[in-house]
Amino acid sequence: MDIRTCYCRNRACRLYGLTGKKARLKFEDGHRGAPRFRCEIGDKRVSARTGTAYAGIRTDEVTYRYAVTALAEGLALRATGRMFGLDKDTLCSWLPRLGEHCEWVMSYFFRDLHLNECQLDELWTFVFKKQDQLDPIEQLVSV
Repeated sequence: MDIRTCYCRNRACRLYGLTGKKARLKFEDGHRGAPRFRCEIGDKRVSARTGTAYAGIRTDEVTYRYAVTALAEGLALRATGRMFGLDKDTLCSWLPRLGEHCEWVMSYFFRDLHLNECQLDELWTFVFKKQDQLDPIEQLVSV
C-alpha cells in the first residue's frame, strides 16, 4: 500500500493536504491490515486507505480486488458472489461506492486535456456516410 499520498484530514491544521515527508505523519497502529497515522500538529488520525476505493470495506483486500475486477469485466453479481464467497447484497453495496470513486478519479485526472487528435469513428460513420452507401429507406429519409 502506497502511503506517500496520506495527509492530515484536519482542515484547520497547517499541514493539511501536504503529502510525503512534509505531512509529518507518525505511525500509530494498524487497522484491518492497513497502517494508521497521526498528524504531529493537527492530532488527526489517518488511515492509509482513506481516499481509496477500499476505504471502509471489511472484506480482505485481495478478495475485494479480484471480485471488483470480475465485476468490471462483466461477470454477473451472483456468479461473482459464488466465486469469492460473498453475498450479492455486499457486492451491490460496493457498486455505488466504486462508481463514485471512479468518477472522482476521472474528474481529477481527466481535466484540462490538450488533445492533438481525437478518434471519432462512430461520428464518421454517422455524419459522413456516402449517398451511394445508403439503403433505400435511408435514401427516402435523407431527401
